[in-house]
Amino acid sequence: MKKLGRKILCLLMAGITTVSLAACTGSSNSNSDSTTGKGDPVELTLWHTWPTGSITTIIDTFVKQYEKENNVKIQVDATQQDEYQQRKLKVAAANGSQGDVFMTYGAGYSKPFIAAGAVLPLDSYLEADKTKDRLMNGVLDYFTYDGKVYGLPLKKWAGILFCNTELFEKNNVAYPETWDQMMTAVNTFRSKNITPMVLGAKDAWHIGMIQNALAVRTAGVEASNMALSGEGSFDTPEIIKSAQLLVDLNKAGAFVEGTLGVSADEAQMEFFAGEVPMYFSGSWTAADCESDENAIKGKIKVMPMPTVDGGKGDADTYLGGAIDGYMVNNNTKHPEEAVKFAIALTEYQCKESYKIGDSIPTWKGDVDESQINPVLIQINKLTQNATGYVLAWDTFLTGAAIDNHYNLLQALIGGKATPEEFAKKMQEANK
Repeated sequence: MKKLGRKILCLLMAGITTVSLAACTGSSNSNSDSTTGKGDPVELTLWHTWPTGSITTIIDTFVKQYEKENNVKIQVDATQQDEYQQRKLKVAAANGSQGDVFMTYGAGYSKPFIAAGAVLPLDSYLEADKTKDRLMNGVLDYFTYDGKVYGLPLKKWAGILFCNTELFEKNNVAYPETWDQMMTAVNTFRSKNITPMVLGAKDAWHIGMIQNALAVRTAGVEASNMALSGEGSFDTPEIIKSAQLLVDLNKAGAFVEGTLGVSADEAQMEFFAGEVPMYFSGSWTAADCESDENAIKGKIKVMPMPTVDGGKGDADTYLGGAIDGYMVNNNTKHPEEAVKFAIALTEYQCKESYKIGDSIPTWKGDVDESQINPVLIQINKLTQNATGYVLAWDTFLTGAAIDNHYNLLQALIGGKATPEEFAKKMQEANK
């Protein structure tokens, strides 16, 4: 999967309404020293990865209002994502010097921080103000380590099949709900000299989007997550089948010839140009679906990855999940205030991000959808009844195992590795 800070549609946020934050802050501790007028203000630091853009506006709006309503002073430190993700946070968390509240990623990324004792467990705080009741099902899974919750989810994403309705209807092709229907659609479009799908195979993560999602269908959520965690194996008939289905797609002519030379961005541009009927990518793609530069604006239907006959994953299971979020530094001098602020910020940022088309929400609550990206609304409704998620493999794997995964994916597309070799070598690299 492309690194998690996705390209966000930069919208002017002058219309963000400044609202009271009481609904977001929860009950918390009534004796808190952040109550306006009681002593010197509590000083907190916030680290995040949005130096510019619409998310920055959301955060800054919230921080200013929060400081007005609470006796708290918040110092904001925003760092470009790659620098933050690859270096800054890892170095700081090694000695516990990261911000009091800091943006991070769940699952394997934050596991070393948890092991080092750099992150505050949140369970007692979440229980005190019933925070979990305001969260959607399953969104804490990748922020839970050894039975304890350490993070608050900002958003979730899902692997989605985007379909050009004009091309489907013009060519009388059924939207694929099963794998057999997918292959029928591919063959029908190909027979009419229409490239059925775009794939940015130059960026191996984009190949992984399809193969990983197929593994959710063939192996199921539990087996996929167990393989990623090392408790199970990649070298199974179901994982082999997921790779075989990808190979079958390629051999059937689903992708343009020379797809290994096409980047993910180029693939998306080709889909938006209206030349290709199908594009499988993450839900973040919705942000660009309503761009005025998009030739198929208003002509996009979203679908889950088609189900596979005999597979262990149904249509309500997805590649994706909630992995972006905030955690609290275990060394903070003000744990109660830091947690209270983190909860309020996360809930607010999640809902406001949904309004501008950035992501699928992880927090419950009514939102006026009249001005929300209609494609994102489709995705939100599609995934509301999701029963399970599996993260993109490259966000769960670490180190050399990620490069190995990328190389094997491109070898599958290039015909230099068999599905059996793919599964075997994936397992060898993940031991």
